[in-house]
Amino acid sequence: MLKNIKIYSNFIKIALIKLLYIIIIPIIIYDIVLIFQSILKPDITPSIFGIKTFTIISRSMEPTFNIDDVIFVKKYNNINELQKGDIISFRQGGDIITHRIDKIEKNETEVLFITKGDANNSTDINRVKALQIEGKYIFKIPKAGKILTILKNKIVFALVIIILIICYITEKNKISKKVERKEKREKYEKKNKQILK
Repeated sequence: MLKNIKIYSNFIKIALIKLLYIIIIPIIIYDIVLIFQSILKPDITPSIFGIKTFTIISRSMEPTFNIDDVIFVKKYNNINELQKGDIISFRQGGDIITHRIDKIEKNETEVLFITKGDANNSTDINRVKALQIEGKYIFKIPKAGKILTILKNKIVFALVIIILIICYITEKNKISKKVERKEKREKYEKKNKQILK
């Protein structure tokens, strides 16, 4: 019984460590890349392969998006790709707003987008110009904004890095010990075979 509990607890521990590697490490790498980009180009929203992320902070797009959802948007290649019903993220003053295209107005000089939040009763007052658009919505990770908010805390970020390093060193030591034990066992078995001969 105790042996089974020990095996089960080891399995959970290994699963949690692997989960940390799979989820947290990519987020940390992604954050570091975005931080460097924002330092080098402060006026441009950081992106990786043309993909940008934004955390939802209002209820204007409920139930499509909820507060703390992280959305991923991709820059369009051609303005004609954007159609009524598409969700876009765009700059308005110092803010990034993510709303659905309700109507498209075209004239000889430019294309203007009338947008609306799914939870709003009326369309947005300001028309959106092509230059304001950060990208078109591609997918979301529900509630991932909570993790990002936690990781933005420098103390928490440092602790996560330390924990990951400790886990990595511990795992490496365990593997080294297993290899060492296997080599000793093989040497012992080889020696016994020679004695028996």
